[in-house]
Amino acid sequence: MPALYNATMSYQCLADFLKELGLAGELMRVEVEVDPRFEAAEIARRVAKSEGPALLFGSVRAHEIPLLTNLLASQDRICRALGVRSLDEVRQRIDDLLNPAEPEGWFERIRTTPARKALGKVMPRIVRSGECQQVVKLGADVDLYWLPAVQASLEEEHRTIASAQVYSADADSTLSVSGCYDLQILDQNRLAVCWTKHQRMARVLEGYRSKNEHMPVAVALGGDPVTTLAAMAPLPTKVDVRAFAGFLREKAVDLVACRTVPLEVPAEVEIVLEGVIDPKGEQVDPGPMCTPMGRLGRIGPVPVLNVTAITHRANPIYPAVVAGSPPNEAVVVARAMQRICLPMLRMAVPELVDCDLPTFGAARHWIFVSIRKRYAAQARRVANAIWGQHTTMFGKVMVIVDEDVDLSDKEQVLTKIATNVCPGRDIFFAEGPPDPWDPVVSGRLMGQRVAIDATTKLPDEQREVTARSVEVDEEIRQLVDDRWFEYGFSE
Repeated sequence: MPALYNATMSYQCLADFLKELGLAGELMRVEVEVDPRFEAAEIARRVAKSEGPALLFGSVRAHEIPLLTNLLASQDRICRALGVRSLDEVRQRIDDLLNPAEPEGWFERIRTTPARKALGKVMPRIVRSGECQQVVKLGADVDLYWLPAVQASLEEEHRTIASAQVYSADADSTLSVSGCYDLQILDQNRLAVCWTKHQRMARVLEGYRSKNEHMPVAVALGGDPVTTLAAMAPLPTKVDVRAFAGFLREKAVDLVACRTVPLEVPAEVEIVLEGVIDPKGEQVDPGPMCTPMGRLGRIGPVPVLNVTAITHRANPIYPAVVAGSPPNEAVVVARAMQRICLPMLRMAVPELVDCDLPTFGAARHWIFVSIRKRYAAQARRVANAIWGQHTTMFGKVMVIVDEDVDLSDKEQVLTKIATNVCPGRDIFFAEGPPDPWDPVVSGRLMGQRVAIDATTKLPDEQREVTARSVEVDEEIRQLVDDRWFEYGFSE
């Protein structure tokens, strides 16, 4: 980690983080004019593949505001944003909260006064005003083409606001609901909201449809990068993303009330788009879109957000996540947040030791899992439990190994497949909801899943005698150690 690393750093806004990245040599400023249609995306993709710096385009054709890409496209920058030296530091904090040493368990612990005080310090708080409302545009002043949104592919019909922080509220409980979604600019004041029917926001919209009410939506762009990381985290459905962001940065997120919808957004973000969705209104086909694997896919008809207001800082920066084949920013963030939130997955799968979403599967299509194996067919139960989580439901290939395997070492995983798997016994299939971004399956078909049990087999799981590993006599091992240099080897 560079010397400028500060473990106590808490960024008030995006500019603070960019200042540190600049001092650390992790930010490159591009001052020549670039086109947000295709050119900026190609530059960002090439830099991401070489694990290069964040990019700030100061001169964007036909636009007045700068364009920022690849902000969190490296684990080092994610750690800087979180103020840690390694992601495992944050994972351990979550693990300590969910699995305290006290015998009464985590629920009883958080009911105690010290825990309530600690959590209270990171809960979001409402403030009267925020930097994100220094400029307010309403009615006819709303123009989405003001945003230097990126168009990543010639086949895409619209420019995309990718992985934006989208906020709403449950129709019945008014509890905050949020996540990261893509939105496509249809015209000056309409956005195609590209979530799928499997995602929580789609279920929230159904609640408004049953009550015949418009669904309020706020889209936040930029701000402390931790708020973006929290929005992209694989969280349980009832966890408030803004509270989780406060927990990650160990400081409460200030919220400000929107101008035209009954929602609150982080006060220090760069840009906010406010609007409503008529649940009985029009739906549009956004056309081909870049998928996490860098292919083109379609998700079918999606709802339309009618934008009623744009608010922003006096001198905003537009942050963009560029789609393309992995590695890219979205995949790097997805892998990092899966690592951080591993303790939450362990609550559903207690025997889980580790879980890795490989980059080559876009941190989505492949899953490597290690478990503490204690009984026959345990891998099958684990596979079904993991597919049952909404954050890992689309892992179409899952490999399950023993707890002593380092999942980050792909050679170890492949070796366990080669040595422990009998295809007719250890490969099993399942069906589930179709993944709209699977490059080889139509969204109208039932989704296909396969799991490979590469764990060491117990006696109850073997019909045949398994060849034993070659054992070296300890006396011979010591003899060779003692004579190693005598043989002529330098190391």
